[in-house]
Amino acid sequence: MEIERHFSVERTILLNSSMSKDECIDALAKLVESEAKLPAEEVSDAVKRRERQISTFVGSGVALPHARMEWAPSSSVALGISPEGLQWDPGVEERVHIVVLIVYAQLDQIQLLSSIARLFSNPVLRESLIACRDCDEALEALRRPSARTRLTIEPETLRVAASTVRHAFTIAEETGSRAVLLHPDGLGTLAFLDSSVPQSPPVFLITRDSTIYERLDYGFADVIQLPFRGLRRSNVIEMSLLFILSKGVLQRGDTVISVFGDTASRTLDSIVFTDISREFGVFFSLQSTRRPPDLQEVVFSRVIQIASEIAEEGREGKPTGTLFVVGDFERVSEHTQQLVINPFHGYDEDECNILDPILEETVKEFSRIDGAFVIRGDGVIESAGTYIRTEVPFTDIPSGLGARHAAAATITAVTSAVAIAVSESTKRISIFRDGERVMIW
Repeated sequence: MEIERHFSVERTILLNSSMSKDECIDALAKLVESEAKLPAEEVSDAVKRRERQISTFVGSGVALPHARMEWAPSSSVALGISPEGLQWDPGVEERVHIVVLIVYAQLDQIQLLSSIARLFSNPVLRESLIACRDCDEALEALRRPSARTRLTIEPETLRVAASTVRHAFTIAEETGSRAVLLHPDGLGTLAFLDSSVPQSPPVFLITRDSTIYERLDYGFADVIQLPFRGLRRSNVIEMSLLFILSKGVLQRGDTVISVFGDTASRTLDSIVFTDISREFGVFFSLQSTRRPPDLQEVVFSRVIQIASEIAEEGREGKPTGTLFVVGDFERVSEHTQQLVINPFHGYDEDECNILDPILEETVKEFSRIDGAFVIRGDGVIESAGTYIRTEVPFTDIPSGLGARHAAAATITAVTSAVAIAVSESTKRISIFRDGERVMIW
């Protein structure tokens, strides 16, 4: 998605630190009035109503006030920057420096909200915007990815990265590997590449935020955006291969070379050789004809992301387990009942979509409730705290796994849904399809 095209100098403003939240929303609503073809007062009222339901402060000094307005002809975005910061929520000490007001008309525009949240998760971009002296400079930082990556990298670090990548290309050629996966986020720059990457085997760029890199000059076969936090180094490779497999690029018998490093120490110094048949043989059952026809790849990605963070972080310092059942909702609903009052009942669909970054903490909080999340293929969370009941006896569960994993196996045996289970005791994540656990990490 070309995020930058949603911003303009005309819809950007420098905010006074003395402004209240409501005053800030009013000012941004006036900026979108002409483009949204809606009175600023209506926009402001709709955004404030949404804000009263749940704060849109997403952390790291960023707030994303937004509202769905059915009669808006298209999405409209306004950007406000406050170098000193605004007081956004009562009792919250952290101040807001970047405010993005978003008005959208259709449910699928929730992906715009998700993409904007991901864009401003980049700390370098945030720092660049806060330091801007005027709106023109702010738009320059948004539109030119190189302006977001003003990183100080030691020359020796770049030499090590360049040497590692050259050796990876050589190994790939000598082993007949099908692809090379390049993970540059350990450095946050592609300055170690002197020229275009080889076209054979194809080189895939793997990153948490594809907007960081000016990738078109390097000839990458594709860019795989993997915006997951809390993954160990080996898990990054596994998840990258999972996404590339889902695109049908790799097949049984292929081998892959991965080049990566450690983000904490800012390195790119490791090469891993992976035999797809040996490491991911069971994954190919995910490509069976029973895959939910309604399951969007972005929704599957988002659920995996949240599951990974729940496994890594837990809640309030304590480990947490949970279950997500995704896709084939009509059939899944025939095998469910509520253990508790459904916390998502009665809300508009655009207010309970798993793609909405505002709901991330809400989903993590409800993960402590016994039962499963039931999610439609388009991302709408139909229920939480849901009991999975089927008449299919299921005893073929690996030793050490309990009711949550049994429920994942049984519901995927009688429907074409995908189930993602997070183990409370081991912090490991399992994916179930067709009644079988097809992946664990």
